[in-house]
Amino acid sequence: MTWDMEENYKQLLMEIARILQRKYNCMTEICRLTEESAQALGRNDKVSVQMLLGMRGEEIEKVRECDKNIGLFKESAPDEFSEWLEKALVGKEPVSEVPYGKEGAVVLKIAGNVRSVWEKTMTVDKHMNMRLAGKDSFYSNK
Repeated sequence: MTWDMEENYKQLLMEIARILQRKYNCMTEICRLTEESAQALGRNDKVSVQMLLGMRGEEIEKVRECDKNIGLFKESAPDEFSEWLEKALVGKEPVSEVPYGKEGAVVLKIAGNVRSVWEKTMTVDKHMNMRLAGKDSFYSNK
């Protein structure tokens, strides 16, 4: 890679890291709202559950916007970089094998954090959904 290309990748990776950080913040809020919804459900507080689910929906829209913006970067990037980024964003790419320096490592770290909070949220959501819907739950066949 030439120096100019390295600089372009650094700038691109830092912008992606900023978007991922926004996504992480939204995902953390989604997790918090999901946990609060489960607690409200346990109290049979339907008004609070509805309100919390509405707030969660707003955060989900923000996550979709982040994903859309990252997708635009992936589409315009060279194939090799785009392929690495695709793997990195899943949150399972090993941090020890970063071809894009410290900026790439930052992206990997934040993507891993996003994945962790997503997994935590899915665990709570699955439990809540199974409790509400039983055998008709979205998760019943998964």
